[in-house]
Amino acid sequence: MASKEQQLRWLQEGRGQGRLHSYKPFLNVRDNKSLTERSSRVYGYKTQRTHHLFSDLELALFLALDRIQEVEDIREQIPLDLTTTLQIAEDLKIQHPIEKNVHQILTSTFFVVNNSPLKPPCFVIKAIKSAHLDQKKTIAQLELERRYWDEQQVPWFVVTEKEISPTAIENIKWLYPLNRATDDIHIFSKIDFYQSHFLQKPELTLIELSKYLDTQYSMETGASLLEIRELLAQRYFLFDISKSYRKIRGRDIEIGNIQHLEKLKNVSG
Repeated sequence: MASKEQQLRWLQEGRGQGRLHSYKPFLNVRDNKSLTERSSRVYGYKTQRTHHLFSDLELALFLALDRIQEVEDIREQIPLDLTTTLQIAEDLKIQHPIEKNVHQILTSTFFVVNNSPLKPPCFVIKAIKSAHLDQKKTIAQLELERRYWDEQQVPWFVVTEKEISPTAIENIKWLYPLNRATDDIHIFSKIDFYQSHFLQKPELTLIELSKYLDTQYSMETGASLLEIRELLAQRYFLFDISKSYRKIRGRDIEIGNIQHLEKLKNVSG
């Protein structure tokens, strides 16, 4: 719960405004003392800033969004204009969220900017536990939010934990720490090296292949797996994200975007 003065101050501070690294979420982990779930502060590679996430579901969605190449910007805890939501609540004849006689500014979980020509330029996601969808208060609040974004002509989606693949999230968490730009001058020789061994040993899992390579080339234990992980995280190699990385075999690995690789070669050459 936030007082009227507190909400006004947050807006004056520029919260809910900006883009990429300059965006400030309307709520952050320190503000939200009513959290009942585990919160996270996670660095975003696209935005070059720390993101404030209020549940494991939000974290899973953020990690997934940050790996989608077409996604340009991710703005979490974005505020809805209070005057507009109050009018919608009046039109619908439902109670607007209020605490101690103070109307609360509603927030959406993610406002996503997208550059794919096949998808809308932006869309909004509301992350919520499926168990909460049975609560009348939650349903009313979701309808307020849906109507708000409908008036803004922005697609709006509700996502629960049921839509998230645990295996995909495990893979993303494994890759995410290494999802960073690199100036490794040996990157293309590494790509050629590992691609040739994927083809030579198509039945070996990544872990089995890495152990073989560490021994065969007198590398430190785990060194080849780390390099493969980096190449996968940076999309030089691709695999089916719905299949656990522990079960991926050489035959499952594909080369990444060829045009992208050629551009990098030209720049580095």
